[in-house]
Amino acid sequence: MRSSISATLWLILFSAASTRSSQLPLQLLPTHTDPVPPQHDAAQRLTPSPSSDLAETIVSALSASTQHTTLLHLLQRAKCIPMLAHIGASTVFAPTDAAWDSWADKHQPEGDDDGDAVHGWLGREGLGEWLLPEEEVLQLRVARSGEEEIERDRMDNQNWALRQHLLYHMLNYTLSPLDIIASNVSVNSTIETTLLFPLLEEPEHPPIPEPGPPWLPRGGEGLLGGHGQRIRVGKVGSEQGGERGRVGYDHAGQGGAAVWDGSGWDKGGNETASDPDQPDQPDQPDQPDPETEKKGNKGPAGMRWVRNGVVIGIEDVLDPPPSIDEIIRNEPSLAYLARLLPPNEVFPPPIPSFSSSPHLTLFAPSNEAFAAFDDVEKRYLEGEFGGEGIGRVIGSGIVLGVDKGQVGWSDQWSKKGSNVSTATGQGLDVEAYKNGSIVVNGTAAESVDVFAANGVVHIVPSLLLPENFTLLNSNEKVLLSLNATRFVSLLRSANLSSTYVGEPGKNKDDAWTILAPTDEVLDMMDRWGHGAPLPDWSMGALASSSFFEDVSPLAALLQYHIIPGRLMPADLKDGLLVGTELRTSSLNGARQRLPVELSDRIDRSNWEVGNGEIRFGGATVLGKPVRSGKSVIYLVSSLLSPPDDVLQTAVSDLQLSTFIAAVYAADLDKAVKKNPATTYLMPRNRAFGSLGLAMKYLLLPEGKDELRKVVKYHAVDEIVYSEDLETGKQVFTTLEGGEIVLRKTGGKNSSTFVQSPNKWEGHDSGEQLPSNGELRPAKMSHFDALTSTGVIHTIDAVILPSDVFISIGKLIRGSKQSTMMDLMARAGLSWILEGRQPSANEVERAYLQGVVRTWDNETDQPDIDSLAMPSYTVLCPSDKAFSRLNLTHYLNDQEALLNLLKLHIIPTQPSTPRTANSKIPASPPSDGAPLSLEDDLVYSTLLSSSSKYGDVAFRATGDNSFLVGIRNARSSAGNDAARLGATGRGSVRWRKNKGDQGVSVSKGGKGKDKAKDDDAPDGYEELWRGGMTLGGGVVMLDSVLVPYEPSWFSRWGWLVLTLSGVGIVLLVAALSVGWWYMTRSKAGYEPLEGEEDE
Repeated sequence: MRSSISATLWLILFSAASTRSSQLPLQLLPTHTDPVPPQHDAAQRLTPSPSSDLAETIVSALSASTQHTTLLHLLQRAKCIPMLAHIGASTVFAPTDAAWDSWADKHQPEGDDDGDAVHGWLGREGLGEWLLPEEEVLQLRVARSGEEEIERDRMDNQNWALRQHLLYHMLNYTLSPLDIIASNVSVNSTIETTLLFPLLEEPEHPPIPEPGPPWLPRGGEGLLGGHGQRIRVGKVGSEQGGERGRVGYDHAGQGGAAVWDGSGWDKGGNETASDPDQPDQPDQPDQPDPETEKKGNKGPAGMRWVRNGVVIGIEDVLDPPPSIDEIIRNEPSLAYLARLLPPNEVFPPPIPSFSSSPHLTLFAPSNEAFAAFDDVEKRYLEGEFGGEGIGRVIGSGIVLGVDKGQVGWSDQWSKKGSNVSTATGQGLDVEAYKNGSIVVNGTAAESVDVFAANGVVHIVPSLLLPENFTLLNSNEKVLLSLNATRFVSLLRSANLSSTYVGEPGKNKDDAWTILAPTDEVLDMMDRWGHGAPLPDWSMGALASSSFFEDVSPLAALLQYHIIPGRLMPADLKDGLLVGTELRTSSLNGARQRLPVELSDRIDRSNWEVGNGEIRFGGATVLGKPVRSGKSVIYLVSSLLSPPDDVLQTAVSDLQLSTFIAAVYAADLDKAVKKNPATTYLMPRNRAFGSLGLAMKYLLLPEGKDELRKVVKYHAVDEIVYSEDLETGKQVFTTLEGGEIVLRKTGGKNSSTFVQSPNKWEGHDSGEQLPSNGELRPAKMSHFDALTSTGVIHTIDAVILPSDVFISIGKLIRGSKQSTMMDLMARAGLSWILEGRQPSANEVERAYLQGVVRTWDNETDQPDIDSLAMPSYTVLCPSDKAFSRLNLTHYLNDQEALLNLLKLHIIPTQPSTPRTANSKIPASPPSDGAPLSLEDDLVYSTLLSSSSKYGDVAFRATGDNSFLVGIRNARSSAGNDAARLGATGRGSVRWRKNKGDQGVSVSKGGKGKDKAKDDDAPDGYEELWRGGMTLGGGVVMLDSVLVPYEPSWFSRWGWLVLTLSGVGIVLLVAALSVGWWYMTRSKAGYEPLEGEEDE
């Protein structure tokens, strides 16, 4: 400052200006909504004092003008008149009455709240009430509100705000004509310091006034480090000032107020200004230069120098500079930076507040500066969570204080040095030049000295970032830039953010593959309900085990989207199962897998992968992957859902519905859902249908125990994915307790088969044959249907455990036909129904001596027949078929009953006589059938040994069905043929061999035999030698085959016909001889003479 007033003078002014305000705390209060007082016209304003030949003071100079009565009123209300009357040297930029009216009309607010007042003092009443005496206004307000104390405090606050506004129009020194008028030897624009010390609010006044100028802030240095606010002055005749000069324009030369033309002052003006050389005029302005004296002009007409300063009339009201925050939001070249500022202007430390933090210097990056960031980085900055990145970017251009809390105006740098630290700790090298330009870190500022209420802004065309700066320095920030903010929020909610995507500002060393749905995807799922539902993240763990504790449902869902390691497109292949970060007790702590699908058109060597070429768990990858440090991020089309339980997964495949029904029928649904780390080999519906009568029996209440064993036998007690299978045989333990063999063939088109092992306690089938006697192994048709507890593989056949014994009686019970069973029991054939060896008495009672072979368990025979006990296939007529038969006859005739039953029983033991010329079956029995069925195929029955009409023959009907009848039988009754119905295959009864001749197969490893590419390995044809399975079974018939008894003609017809033929021959011979004899007796007769003439 060029001069100041004494402490004594300040005490006088303070007592006059703030008599009451020093006793009460000041606060802003809302105005009342009563009608606005009427505006006063020029006649009602203060009448200026009579003009004199010499204007002695600033106040008298203003009074001498007819255009400054509004300013005088405002100065009075702001308690500034005593200050101006006694100040030693000052400059007042005095807006005219027209300027105040125009400004008030332009800025008058509509709200009633004090917070809506312009600059804290101009309310919706406008200037009208400010032209009235203060006590009159106070009484009007009290009359409306009835709160005198509140209204007085409110008026004090508004008066203080008005005073702050008026102080921006005052300098604490006098501008001389040299400072106003342009010349060829001086700078034609200057930056001056006003008496305004910006504050956020009026400070409390001490009870006893402290010495010092009244305009200085109490209790601090204001927001500009102890400096007054600055203002630009354009000299008269300069480019910036124009013809009369300009005051208060901005950094771009725009705005401000032109100097008044002086119309309204009395004559004399500057021509009668007092002599500055008088001894009683201290601190006078400098003398005009000689060139000005020659022109006969000591100043423009709108300026008047007086004893204690100069009054410069201006044609507009000067608005104090706003905060840095407002400057950023209103400056066009900072539009992108303004876009990044959060609405509440809250930055993480140490970034200060742009609206309230004091003495800030901001090197603000222009719109062009942000071109250094790509689209992904800009999306992060513009996103909901970009505040940290914004702070790092702009924080490197924020100086909290230059040289002990000073503001970094352009002239400050040349004085205080050029190296400073920013809010983020980065060093800046600043160079200032005499022409006012600034160079920061080698970059020239575009705009210099954008004044603000709490500092200064310099606009630079580049980002002032440290070397090796990385904006997206964590996976989380990359996700935010990709518009996956909701996914990031979920990670934070589940406390997984620091583990997988990095803490804000920190880069994790671990590599991850992150599958992230965008906000649009999640919003669409919210609207339409597609995809996985979001669980309640506040819920506890799903379950826990003794050695593994589960995470919350939300954490489990999110971990299913994260894969350890970085999987590039080149690392993926179709059908790959990748392990995710989701580990559960349901998997015994193993990683839950996620299937990968690749399009046929994908080029995995190319990073630019297009839409739809990669799918994770059914979700399509959108766009190309994005690298993030050591990790990679794929945007997916939906939220991935971890696999459901076994039953929910299986129910989606309609071909597995029978297995599900079997699970519920066996009361195993809860166990199947919860049993951890399990692989299910699920047969398709057709496979269960092939079991025929066996399946119908298993579904009966009495077959429930066997059904439970069958279901459990298809559950491997560990997780076996298709990629875990090796070429050859591997043996695994099932939940049923038995073992099961998985055999994988070699070659490009390999197949996987499932079969029973050859070794089972109590069931020894030799070296190669399966212990359950199945004719072929089951083939896996679909692999790797993931579940919450493991995996499902689909197979095309049911594998029965060897310890589930299906007898003939069980098969017939499955058919729900009882007559055949009752008749066999009456005939003493229960041992066939029960699947056991008959006693001697039972054999004798059935007249089967020499037909049913007696087996010696101690005999060690090498052929295949020595492995299996005898079995039978029963052709079982339905109850309805028996109802058409005279059963009373058979019940009363034991022999006839036996013959009837024997005709329906086909033995498989080799001791049964077989027809030498019988047709040999070319193919094995179909699944579930005990016999091979082909056209003209003949099988011997138990009746064949005692009757030449004991064989049965099968004939195809052309509609995929067969008829069976008695071979060579001819009957007019039409009961010599029956149509085949449902079938069922019985279990093989193996003989217990002495030695262990089974193949050596290690659990989980390869067997010694070489895997074949065919469905059934070598030796399996022995299981259906002669077209009959070793376990026998049941074939349902719709008619009863009645034993054939030929008629007497059939027995003796040949003899009768022979004798008749002989008799006829003899008769013919006799007649011939007689005729010959008669013709021979007429040989000597001579005709009489004359007979010829007649």
